[in-house]
Amino acid sequence: MQFIKHFSEIDENDLPNVGGKGLNLGKLTKAGFPVPQGFCVTTAAYRFAVKDLPEQNASSVKDVALPSELITAIHTAREKLQTTTTVAVRSSATAEDLEEASFAGQQDSFLNVTTDTLLDALKACWSSLWSERAIAYRRTHSIPDDGLAMAVVIQEMCEADVSGVLFTVSPFNEKCCIIEANWGLGESVVSGAITPDSFQVSRETGEVLEKTVATKQEMITAAGVSEVPATQQDIPSLTDEQLKALGQLGNQVETFYGQPMDIEWALADGTFVLLQARPITTQVVETTEGSRHAPPCRFLQADPAALEKLRQTEIQRLEAITDAHGTVWSHHNLAEVLPAPLPMTWGIIKEFMSGTGGLGKAYRSLGFYPSQRVDRAGILDLVCGRIYVNLNREAELFFDGFPFAHDFAELKQTPQKAMYAQAGFNIGHSTASFWLKLPRYIVRMVKAESRLRHCLTDFEQTLTTQLFPQFQEAVEREQQVSYAELSDTELVAKFQEWCEKTLDDFAPKALTAAILAAFSLQRLEAALQKRLNEAEAKALANQLIGGLSGNLTVETNEKLRQVAHGHLSLTDFLKDYGHRAVGEFELAQPRWREDTTYLEQLIEAFHQNTTADNGKIQEDNLIFERQIEQQKTAEKTLAELVSGKTGLRKRIEDALALTRQYMPFRETAKFYMMLGYEQIRRALMALDERYQLDGGIFYLVPAELEQLIGGETFDDTIAERKAHRELLLQIEVPDVIFSDSLTCIGTPMQTAAAETYTGVGVSAGVATGRARVLLTPTDIQPAERDYILVCPSTDPAWTPLFLHAAAVVMERGGLLSHGAVVAREYGVPAVANIPNATRSIPDGQMLQVDGNHGTVSIVS
Repeated sequence: MQFIKHFSEIDENDLPNVGGKGLNLGKLTKAGFPVPQGFCVTTAAYRFAVKDLPEQNASSVKDVALPSELITAIHTAREKLQTTTTVAVRSSATAEDLEEASFAGQQDSFLNVTTDTLLDALKACWSSLWSERAIAYRRTHSIPDDGLAMAVVIQEMCEADVSGVLFTVSPFNEKCCIIEANWGLGESVVSGAITPDSFQVSRETGEVLEKTVATKQEMITAAGVSEVPATQQDIPSLTDEQLKALGQLGNQVETFYGQPMDIEWALADGTFVLLQARPITTQVVETTEGSRHAPPCRFLQADPAALEKLRQTEIQRLEAITDAHGTVWSHHNLAEVLPAPLPMTWGIIKEFMSGTGGLGKAYRSLGFYPSQRVDRAGILDLVCGRIYVNLNREAELFFDGFPFAHDFAELKQTPQKAMYAQAGFNIGHSTASFWLKLPRYIVRMVKAESRLRHCLTDFEQTLTTQLFPQFQEAVEREQQVSYAELSDTELVAKFQEWCEKTLDDFAPKALTAAILAAFSLQRLEAALQKRLNEAEAKALANQLIGGLSGNLTVETNEKLRQVAHGHLSLTDFLKDYGHRAVGEFELAQPRWREDTTYLEQLIEAFHQNTTADNGKIQEDNLIFERQIEQQKTAEKTLAELVSGKTGLRKRIEDALALTRQYMPFRETAKFYMMLGYEQIRRALMALDERYQLDGGIFYLVPAELEQLIGGETFDDTIAERKAHRELLLQIEVPDVIFSDSLTCIGTPMQTAAAETYTGVGVSAGVATGRARVLLTPTDIQPAERDYILVCPSTDPAWTPLFLHAAAVVMERGGLLSHGAVVAREYGVPAVANIPNATRSIPDGQMLQVDGNHGTVSIVS
């Protein structure tokens, strides 16, 4: 057995022995390219070391006793390297009989490893083969554990002055290469931790065609993360001559491999060296998150003169923030669960939904770069007291300065599309600066695509085994703290602490699951459109993702049903689920453990006209039968669609599996987020009671809490804000507002009846029944069954009503909305995006709901 292979000894047949990373370094070395010296500890060494282990897992492999002959071979090879200081130790996994066996990014690497710690680093690389992340990756890609082994690359550490990445061909301009660079080691550029310098260089002449110099405040050195000296922060990290030389080196590597390459490089003592090279295979895609919507608020009519004055003020305010190309506001996304926030809630949510808040952090973690405008203003605006998504700013969540935009004219012609709109490249919104920086955008897009794909492989494990339980444990510890015993200053500190923990620390990670679900669904629909038109593809995707599992909102309903049947006490239910509420994103709303009125109503609904066991069996059987029938139909359609198209079928099945995997997390993440939200409310309620504000605390904004405990009186402020808000909410507004027709604000909406309404089918199936038109979930009567639920939109408080519904019709929503997810879980046909459904459809009207085609028809 050969335990060691120096780079100069590696040939084309060594993939099973040295893995993808080791193979490329060997090929580059033998071809004469400048590569820091190194060797591979082969897969044979791994197998020899672990052969006597009863079971291979992360713990046993990390603690394995290395055979003496292997230790000797490693140290002998180490002594042959020129370096006398430290080395880099990098994993290079492989699997027998697999073409794509590099497992890029799935195992660990270690820098600046000394001789004393070399063997520990080696075993740590080996053990990472059995990490939860790596195992999840293999499960996702259907790679068996049999035949797995780990090679490890040990290489001289390059004391780099400058490092970065080189794309030998720009995806949009074959005459140019793209170079990104930063001072120090290359990890800062590869990881996306900093904004690097970006250069566009002619492949033919080496001329620097475009140069973007970033302010580089941090770099990575042998000592760790260091501050870049002030004199170097704003100067180019590479000279024009160096860029030309690096471009020529990239051309030589490309010629050697016979295809465009993604190269990691370093500049040390004036000489470029290659640290890795791999083919450019990633495609650029556009990704957007699914739409989410909200119910309107209605009040008795107030003084017409006062309303008109407010109306004109709102119109003028929107005119002031209108873009030159026109602006579209849509009452979707967060508005689904928070239609008209009180000032305190709006204060924290507006920041949360900005580029510097939790939403922006989630996007940045996946490689996106929200615009400075999104950092400053967020993506939400209040219009007459209601939350609207500013679609223009929403499109800037991805890449600052890139002309992603919505088609204003198309949306104006069909406003319904704005409730489920996706921005696309719009050349009319491009600027000269954009075209100069295009290569930089391409690199960022490719990296974001790669990071999204990488995250899809293992983020589920991270959520379920780390993020969710750790956050729940922190909340449970906090629940033991008596807020009544805290001082005013401590209560304000608790409010700030849990805003940060929930919205700045936890929520961005939870939101990542929603982004991944949207990304996977988009890929599924795109694959289906290879054989179907857009509408047909969306309809089939809707059917294929039915019957999802692992949804904690659904689990909550099941537990509530157990309470109704006497199998679980309400007290025990509240221990686990009492942090939820009707309209739970509004901090002013009491949690279930504070007020059980609605729960008692639902329990009665579950209990009435059914026995404990038979009722449950009948309901479960009905749900199961619906799901099985829908799945059979969808699978048959898919099989016919891709008959003889093996590659397409594999692509569809992969996207479908990931969509099914991440879709439930959209709701489950909210479940855990509300645990932290309850702690924010606890602090506010303690202050409200202490200062006898009778709920007035929620009419203040976060910055005013310090003034409150400092002695300032807010009684008049609270009263004025209450009156102002009530007036605003009496102004009628459409779900979609266009900047060139702002006079629609305050204009009574037309609600003419129709024979057929067309929306978006979000849960497959067809059902007939009488409409039960509701504005809040508390309006339902316990004995009602087999109704067509017609509502503005839904949050978790609505979902118990789905159990007894024949179908669901919603004014707002898309395939990723809350109501859609739960309807598919229960096999209930559902259609969303029917504007003014609660006004146009009379209560008791006989309806046929077709979730396959997105139609709601009046039945005579």
